[in-house]
Amino acid sequence: MSRRRGPSSRFGAAELAQSEVVVARRPFWLLALLIGSATIGMHIFVPALPLLIEEFRIDPARAQLTISLYMFVIAGGQLVYGPLSDRFGRRPVLLGALALFTVAGIAAMLAKSFEFLLLARMAQAAGGCAGLVLGRAVVHDTAKGPDAARTIAAVNAVLLISPTLAPVVGVWIANAFGWRSIPLLLAIFGVITMLGVRFSLTETAASRFTPPREIFARYLKLFRTRPFLLQVLGGSLSTTPMFVLLTATPFIAMERLDRSLNDSMMFYAVFVLGLMLGNIQSGRVLRWLGYERTFMTATTVGLTGALILLVAVLGDVLTVPVFLVAGFLYNLMAGTQAPLTLTRAVEHSQELRGSGTGIFGASQFMFGAVAVSLAGLGRDITVSSAVMLVFCAGSALLLYIGMWFAQRR
Repeated sequence: MSRRRGPSSRFGAAELAQSEVVVARRPFWLLALLIGSATIGMHIFVPALPLLIEEFRIDPARAQLTISLYMFVIAGGQLVYGPLSDRFGRRPVLLGALALFTVAGIAAMLAKSFEFLLLARMAQAAGGCAGLVLGRAVVHDTAKGPDAARTIAAVNAVLLISPTLAPVVGVWIANAFGWRSIPLLLAIFGVITMLGVRFSLTETAASRFTPPREIFARYLKLFRTRPFLLQVLGGSLSTTPMFVLLTATPFIAMERLDRSLNDSMMFYAVFVLGLMLGNIQSGRVLRWLGYERTFMTATTVGLTGALILLVAVLGDVLTVPVFLVAGFLYNLMAGTQAPLTLTRAVEHSQELRGSGTGIFGASQFMFGAVAVSLAGLGRDITVSSAVMLVFCAGSALLLYIGMWFAQRR
């Protein structure tokens, strides 16, 4: 395919028609593996935390660093891989990042100290987050109109379901083979995904000559767009803090509810149900209520779940049914908000959709990492996690109420 080389490379009619051929060379199974690699690598490791505490003789706050620092690296990486792939292409960047993800998984499996494990987990995040960004970029590169909408909707489903299905798999693997089998499984996952990119993905980047100055200018423009920033903030407060609940669940099950680690699978299954139901009905609720009312309603539901959990914990009346109801409501909010807040933010980013998606994703994971870190600092992880969930859902609700009143004036 011939391209005119230059900062503003454009396609002629023939080249544009030829470029549509790449649609057939981005199979959905590969997109799902790419986009799920970072989040699966994070959530499948959650059930290993109690086992890390026992083997390395560390406290829960240190064990949670394997999750929170992982999330910080994912957040930063999403701002880096987009520009890199614009310059060097999607495939070479993905192949390099997946190689890092694979090697880091093997290193984590062989870790003899907690410090080395932590470094390996951070390297794993640095490799895995490329798929999260570039998988979505490939969709935007190769599809338009209804096809793009259907693919993005399916991709969103992968992102919503993987945070709770992955821990279910992690519980089973950790109990059956030990926690070191989890990073080994992720390394195998990395190899399979790398082979998929090598043999099943066509290069989709339209131009590799965007000047760094132009990329930087795009980011600055978005950071000065107030409606976009408000949507990013609201989406970050109402979606990824669910990681706090997912991370705390093994501890709540074992310490507060006197259940085994295996019982965590039941909790995660209910959380999956909440996420899926929120995702499925989000479009219908949007048509009934519009964006602002949907956001206020969803965050009210999530805040209700968080308050139920906090009151039950402080009153020492937490039971399995209460925990399931509280977690279901909070995940129902996250499932509803995830696709709608991203869509609304991208609408406000106008022609800078790629940059807007990257900033939105980075903000989400940054907020999630901070929330997990702060929850882990408390003396009682159950109490601190419930407080953090109330704070995030309550802050999101206040933000949306303020935006609603501002629009009515």
